[in-house]
Amino acid sequence: MSDRPEQPLTPAAFSPQPEVAAETQQNTPRPPWLIPAIAGLIVVAIAVFVILPRLVGDPRADAYNPTTSSNETGSPAALSTGNNVSGGPSSDRSPFAEAQRQQLRKAAQDALQRVLELQEILRDLGVEVWAPDTYQAAVDAALAGDEAYRRGDFTAAATAYLDAGDALVALEDSVPTRIAAARAEILAAVEAGKQAEAQTALERLVLLSPGDLDRDVLSDRVAAIPTVNEALAAASLAAESNKLADAIAAAQTALAADSAHKRAAQALKDYQQQQADQRFQQAMTAGYDALDRENFSDADAAFRRAGTLRPSSAEVQVALAELADAKTAATLRRLAREGADKEASEDWQGALALYQQALTTDSTLVFAQEGIARTQPRAELATALTTILSEQERLVDARILVEAEATLQQAKAIADAGPMLTQQIDEVATALEYARTPVQVTLTSDGLTDVTLLRVKRLGPLAAQTLTLRPGDYVALGVRTGFRDVRVSFRVKPGEAAQVDVRCTEGI
Repeated sequence: MSDRPEQPLTPAAFSPQPEVAAETQQNTPRPPWLIPAIAGLIVVAIAVFVILPRLVGDPRADAYNPTTSSNETGSPAALSTGNNVSGGPSSDRSPFAEAQRQQLRKAAQDALQRVLELQEILRDLGVEVWAPDTYQAAVDAALAGDEAYRRGDFTAAATAYLDAGDALVALEDSVPTRIAAARAEILAAVEAGKQAEAQTALERLVLLSPGDLDRDVLSDRVAAIPTVNEALAAASLAAESNKLADAIAAAQTALAADSAHKRAAQALKDYQQQQADQRFQQAMTAGYDALDRENFSDADAAFRRAGTLRPSSAEVQVALAELADAKTAATLRRLAREGADKEASEDWQGALALYQQALTTDSTLVFAQEGIARTQPRAELATALTTILSEQERLVDARILVEAEATLQQAKAIADAGPMLTQQIDEVATALEYARTPVQVTLTSDGLTDVTLLRVKRLGPLAAQTLTLRPGDYVALGVRTGFRDVRVSFRVKPGEAAQVDVRCTEGI
C-alpha cells in the first residue's frame, strides 16, 4: 500500500438534460432499480466527502513528550487530514491544492518521526541526566512545531521539528566525546583518591555506554579508592621514618587493590629506589675490589648490580669504562704472549691471527704491527708449501711447476728455518723431482678417432704415437663422427712405461 495520503474526491458538476429528453423519459417506463441506485449514490457521496477525510491520517505523529498523550486535543496526531486553516470544509479546495497541503503535512510528520526516534535513543542513554538543558531546548522546539501543526501551518511545523531533530542529532553525535570525557574524569578522580567524583562520573559513563567493556574494571577501581588511600598514607609515614621495607609493603598493598594506579606505582618505585641507594655503595666497593684482583667477571657483576640499583649513576658508567680498559689491556697482554708462543712453534698462521685480533682492538699497537710484518710472509710461504704437497697432480702443468720451484727457492733462502720449515723443504724438493722425471707413454687408436691429450695437445687421428710426459694424472679425449665421445683417464709414474688406447666404438 502506498504511503501517499488519499485525496478527497471532488464531485462532478451536475448537468440537467434537455426537455425533449425529459418528455421521452416520462413516456418510458421507470426501471425498478433506479430509486435504490440513487440512494446508494447518495450514501457513497456522504462517505467520500464527510467520513473519508476524517479517516485519512498518519498514526506515526505521536507526541514525543512523555507528559503529552497522543490522544489529547490539538496534538498533530489528532488533527484531521481534511481540516484547513480557515476551518472550512476540504471540499472548498481543488484536488491540486489539497495534494500540496497533504505533502506539507507529510513532510511535517516525517520530521516529527525523526524527532521521536532520536528522542527514544537519547532517553535510553539518560540524556535528561547528562544534558538536561540542551535536551529541553530541543523539546521546546518540537513543542513549537506542535503549535504550528495545530494551526495547520505545516511548513512552520516541519521547520521546528527539523530544528529539534538537528539539536538531538548534535546530542547523539556528542556521545562518544562525552564517553571519553567521563572515562577521563573517572581515571583522574581515581588517581586523586576522590571516590565521590569518580562514582558520579562512573554513573554517567554507564548511562552513556551501557555495554562499555571497561565498566566493570573502572567500577572495581572506584570501589578500591578507600583501600588505596589508606595504604598510600601508611607508606608515606613509614618512608618518613626511614622504614623503607614497610613503605614498600604498603605501596604494594595499594597496587594489589588497584594494579593500574599510577600514583601507587610511582610511590612503590620511589621507595624501592631509596632502598636500592643504600645498597649501591656496597656493590661499587665490591666491584673495585674484584677489579684490583683482575677478577673481571666478579667486578662486572658487582658494577652491573650497582647499575640496576641506580641506573642513571655516572659512577657506574665510569666503573664499567675502567673495567673495559682493564679487560682490554689484559687481553692485549695475552695476545702478545700467545703470539710469541705461536712463532716459536712455527705456527705462523696462528700467530698472524692473534696479532690481527690485537690490531682490530687498537690499530696503533706496535707489537701487533711488527708481529704481522714478521708472521704474514712466513704464513703465506707455509701455505704455499702445503698446497704443493697436497696438490702434486697439478705439477704436470708447466706453469704450476715453475711456480712451485720458485716457492721452494724462497723457502731455502730463509736462514733461520726451523724444524717444520726444513721438513717442508725436503718434502717439496722430493715432489718436484718426481714431477720432473720424464716417462714414455704410447697412445693407440683406430686411425679414425680424433685424439686430444687434455692440458697437453691435440694429436688427431692416429694408430699409435709415443709421447714423453711428466708424472701425473692425464685425460685423453676421443671424438669420432657418428660415435659417442670417450674419455680415458690414466696416471703416469716414473719407471713405469704406459700404453693407453683411445677409440670411439659405440655408435649413436
